[in-house]
Amino acid sequence: MMKKILLPFLIYLAFISESSLVQAFLPQDASMDWQIIPRFSMVMILFIAMYLNTTYGLLYGLGFGLLTDLLYTDIIGVYLFSMAATAYITSVFSRYLFGNLIVTIFLSIIGVSILEFFVYGLNSLIGISNQSIDLFLYKRLLPTLILNGLFAILIYYPYVKYLNRIKETIKEN
Repeated sequence: MMKKILLPFLIYLAFISESSLVQAFLPQDASMDWQIIPRFSMVMILFIAMYLNTTYGLLYGLGFGLLTDLLYTDIIGVYLFSMAATAYITSVFSRYLFGNLIVTIFLSIIGVSILEFFVYGLNSLIGISNQSIDLFLYKRLLPTLILNGLFAILIYYPYVKYLNRIKETIKEN
């Protein structure tokens, strides 16, 4: 029972820490040149998609995507779609690659890139964002990938160990 509650709670803590981190350590003043976006909950969902299974990744992507839409955006569906689709795509890629530290970090960075491109594309399509692609790549995507790549490295060993224990519990049931 505790293992079933702990996983969504850990992702929820990561989700809450994203906004707390931005407010506490990454103030958005006018002189700041880069947009650093923590996607810690997405990185954790990507690990789930890679190490547990596609269904869990999709469900967590849908749930936390909806939560992101409800709390941070005016349009429901952008993050709901983007996070679920990113979890699915990453899960498909991970089936063909051996799951070790380097591959997992690489797929996490690719996954965050996919999410950022989905959100950028959808927001540009509906007129919410008018940022040029070169500014997006340099000022938002690159610093976001660095931060989230570091986060993925930090959580890799304990989180993968925990996910493997959950996977064993699922197989037993």
